[in-house]
Amino acid sequence: MSTTAWRFRGTEGADDAVLRLKQLEDQESIDVRDVAVIRWPQYAAAPQVQEHVTDEGGKASAFAKRLSKAGIDSSMIESVKGEMTQGTSALVLLSTDAKIDSVAKSFAGHAMELMHSDLSVQQEDQLRASFSGPPDAGRGPAAGP
Repeated sequence: MSTTAWRFRGTEGADDAVLRLKQLEDQESIDVRDVAVIRWPQYAAAPQVQEHVTDEGGKASAFAKRLSKAGIDSSMIESVKGEMTQGTSALVLLSTDAKIDSVAKSFAGHAMELMHSDLSVQQEDQLRASFSGPPDAGRGPAAGP
């Protein structure tokens, strides 16, 4: 399992990424274990965090689901919040079994930046290389889930 945090331009970018990740999970291209979305609207004094955004069903079933699998470490969320700027959003993703080529193709053309991860430097470099495209692709220096 790995945890990665991605920054998006605009406060809706992370929400769009969640929908894309749900589609990829349905296609068995990634196993999404947990997701947190952090938004900092222009009018807000601080970033707003929404955790476990992929939980579906009632509160009891969502709680049981969270107990059955690992969650995102709160220190990762706090670290990402500390680096947010107004008018942006971020996605913190705990996942496993990602088919990197399929995931990268799905996110092609989306401006995103890898902020943090629990990967090694070499793994981060490989991830950035997988998600980087030609300069005319409209993406930042690094893009991904």
